[in-house]
Amino acid sequence: MKKTNRAFTLIELLVVVLIIGILAAVALPQYQKTVYKSRATEAMNMLRTIHQAQEVYYLANGNYTTDLTELDIDIPTHLILPFTEKTGSHAKDSEYYYKCSTNTCWGYVDNPAMPMFEYTAEHRDDAYTGIFWCSAANDRNQLEKLSSAKSICQTLTTANAVNGKYFRLN
Repeated sequence: MKKTNRAFTLIELLVVVLIIGILAAVALPQYQKTVYKSRATEAMNMLRTIHQAQEVYYLANGNYTTDLTELDIDIPTHLILPFTEKTGSHAKDSEYYYKCSTNTCWGYVDNPAMPMFEYTAEHRDDAYTGIFWCSAANDRNQLEKLSSAKSICQTLTTANAVNGKYFRLN
């Protein structure tokens, strides 16, 4: 009986590597979008928690605070920004940072592929009172390159965009 060596040929190995590469190229963007959406949902929930704590603070003090450390919630201090600061000093492109003015709070991230969140306090006299917003871009010039942030906002709501970049969440 003749003994034969059975092994994969170079062509067979290259075909397998090519198939794995194609599958990875298809799966990676979807995985990244899922991670971005998860972080955005977490940020939106944190902003809702901040809003509730701000309302409790308002009832106790008659105004909102710009210092989130005064609220009765646990936010890691490295994620809290002073009102005048745009991003954190150790900004990560996947971490949300939070800040508040006297009547509006924001959840920011240093990644243009991820949306920002905004909440306008209830004790204000305009049409935006008590509304949560998902923002796909800082300005209209960014809208074309931010389809990822826009699609994340669209998955969080059924409302149409206002001014092409804001999506109402409630």
